[in-house]
Amino acid sequence: MDLTKNPSTFIAQGLQRAKQRGANGTSGSLRLTTIGIALSLSVMLLSVAIILGFREQIHEFAFSQTGHISLNSYGSNWRNSNTPVKVSNQLLNFLRREPYIERVMPIVQEAGLLKTEEDFSGILLYGIDPSFKSDYFVNSLREGRLPNVSPEAIEAPEIALPTHVADRMGCELGEKVRIYFFGDKMRVRVYTLVGIYESTGLELSPALCPMISLQRLNQWGSDSYSRLMIMLRHPGDAEKELNKLITRLQAHPDLIANEDYGMNLGQELQPELFNWLTFLDTNVYALLGLMILVAGFSMITGLIILVLDKSRQIGILKALGATNSLLRKVFLLLSGHLILRGMIWGNVLALILCLLQKQFKIIHLNPANYFMSSVPIHFDLLAWIGINLGTLLLILLMVLVPAGLVSRIRPAESMRID
Repeated sequence: MDLTKNPSTFIAQGLQRAKQRGANGTSGSLRLTTIGIALSLSVMLLSVAIILGFREQIHEFAFSQTGHISLNSYGSNWRNSNTPVKVSNQLLNFLRREPYIERVMPIVQEAGLLKTEEDFSGILLYGIDPSFKSDYFVNSLREGRLPNVSPEAIEAPEIALPTHVADRMGCELGEKVRIYFFGDKMRVRVYTLVGIYESTGLELSPALCPMISLQRLNQWGSDSYSRLMIMLRHPGDAEKELNKLITRLQAHPDLIANEDYGMNLGQELQPELFNWLTFLDTNVYALLGLMILVAGFSMITGLIILVLDKSRQIGILKALGATNSLLRKVFLLLSGHLILRGMIWGNVLALILCLLQKQFKIIHLNPANYFMSSVPIHFDLLAWIGINLGTLLLILLMVLVPAGLVSRIRPAESMRID
């Protein structure tokens, strides 16, 4: 290495080698500094992976019930309304052609009573058609498959039940399920159970069946639904897309005719779930701030120990003409080495723990409180890189002040022979 071009790097490498051969006490203190940075970073990475996991699973569940935007009869309650909304094919095709809409899924919902010889249970049914696609239900399947919902399947209608109903009633795949519906008179429909999906802690999870069976039950036409679930290509822009959709529909009154539609964001229909996520976000931000402070103070302590330990060498270097600016760069380079080493171990530790939890679901949760049976994990590469870069930058900024200690060391005092 050319000493004239990179004196700070040359000196830092020399001090690094000397540190590795140095006293056990100093090496032990610096090792603790590395451990502190590693643990702080791993906690931050784990926290973000967990909160993103919660966000992903809660979003999947919530939007599988409402869509990103819900279109229904104006003033009706999306959970239990039995007021049909008529939607023409022209309106459906118009919505499906909008570039920001990924898909439109009509739903007919009806409350019923599943009864066996030993027990009974209330249940909500979603009547769906072939346009219905939901990763939540597909990924949650525990046994079997989702029902065939094509119009031809009406002769032998199929159903998929949530686990909290299937387990309580002792239902098994392939058996006939009788569901009773109440109104002016009691009606019964028989379905073949073809699928059971996981619904731990989610008591409002619906059963899925062919839409046409519920339309015939209610004597509705093929253009009558309980609501439309509109899924967007970019859910983060849902409010802007809703306003755009309202403006577009107002410009085409022929599509609306005499119908009185209401449209709501999914977040507005289930505020309790999204408020809970906001509360979790606040806790994670506080934890990230605390962990950065812990890592920063660990590094500051390590740097002070390093400066004090190398005070004699600093004095010699100053006597040889080294400036305070040069020496600050030297110790910032040494700090950077310690930080990077701690960050590498922190990333390795966080990655191992995340993979273990994702694969083996070691840490369990109470489904009644958390809507899931184990701690969820979701990897986001950009978030992972952002936390690493942010941690590196903030800790380096925090050690700028203690790095200035080198300017207070006087050669005459530091090289004094006792």
